[in-house]
Amino acid sequence: MKVCFLAPELLPNRGGVGSYSIGILRELSRTLDMFVVAPRRWEGEESYGPREIEAYFDHRIRAAVISEARDSFVYNARFQLALLRHFPALERAERFDLVHAQHAHMPDLLSGPLHTGVPTVRTVHSTIEGQREGIREADRQGGLRDVADEWQIALGPFLDAAERSVLGRRRDQYLAVSGWTREGLIARGIAPGRIRVAHCGVDPAVFRPDLRAPELVRASADERVVLFPSRLTLIRGSSVLAKAIPRILAAVPQARFVITGRKQEDSEKVLPLPPSVQPYVRFLGHQPYDRLPAIYASSDVVVVPTFYDNFPIRILESLASAVPVVASPVGGIPEVVLPETTGLLTSVGSAEELSAAVVRLLRDEELRARLGRQGRALVAEQFTWQRAAERTLEAYRAAVENF
Repeated sequence: MKVCFLAPELLPNRGGVGSYSIGILRELSRTLDMFVVAPRRWEGEESYGPREIEAYFDHRIRAAVISEARDSFVYNARFQLALLRHFPALERAERFDLVHAQHAHMPDLLSGPLHTGVPTVRTVHSTIEGQREGIREADRQGGLRDVADEWQIALGPFLDAAERSVLGRRRDQYLAVSGWTREGLIARGIAPGRIRVAHCGVDPAVFRPDLRAPELVRASADERVVLFPSRLTLIRGSSVLAKAIPRILAAVPQARFVITGRKQEDSEKVLPLPPSVQPYVRFLGHQPYDRLPAIYASSDVVVVPTFYDNFPIRILESLASAVPVVASPVGGIPEVVLPETTGLLTSVGSAEELSAAVVRLLRDEELRARLGRQGRALVAEQFTWQRAAERTLEAYRAAVENF
């Protein structure tokens, strides 16, 4: 089977869809002929063209780069337009058996009608509707939007219509990355038989606790590190974290906060902190994906105070590293963050509950160790890329057989 994998996010990796694309492509390319179509994404001077992408995957895939991505929102439209121009020629040359698209990026929004002879499998990572509701909820709690948030709100009616069009295609098969997502797709009128749950995965051989290097994220041995491993935005809980940090420091003065994902000046725009606590926050910026496992393993607690999320891969990466998670019970998060078993859940938007849960974990080394062990055991058993690939192959076969 030759699969055209549409990857609006790939390399350099900066988010969950990129992590998903990397993980599932590594696994699927062991048995399938995978052809990846992606934009050239930039992080500073770092970028990947076709040769670099193919080398990254040990030359088990082929790649075409058709546009550029230098921002966090508008690049989607550029990729959609480029696919409209380039896909017909690619399809004629490669004779794909199947197209695998990613939602809510909607890469084939414009080109979909052009490949009516090819079945489509669509992985649903999130929905436009869900993202916008998360932004509205975060707004109600107070906080600062970034540019991508503003675009989401401003283009709401157009994005809603586009999403209805894409999710209304009658022949597509769906991969939901959580059970919660599957229920949401059924509620939108998609037949249950066309939807399979394929949870996102992690590679426990890559993300593992023995990579712990305390000096990597702390200046002294007595520091306790709270990691926020995501691009800091309003919808991801920047305002909640800003309110929680002074509370945590008041109770645990040796706490330190490490934030990855974006440059310090961009993060500080959405994380208003009083000058007195700023020295306790460290911004690492964008990190190469192969550096993340050691950063996770070297932390003590990971926080995910999000207002909207589906099934965050950063939680799986944390648990595989035997680091407990404090998270909001939104989307599919309760399917993997099990209270008192793999982490702690706190009410959406509650800085008080977030700070209390983090303080509890920082003060109790035995509890951290137990939750970490149990979290790693859970993801190794249930949430690996191999299991995700098995479910994906089932969807591929169903799409071809039922087209």
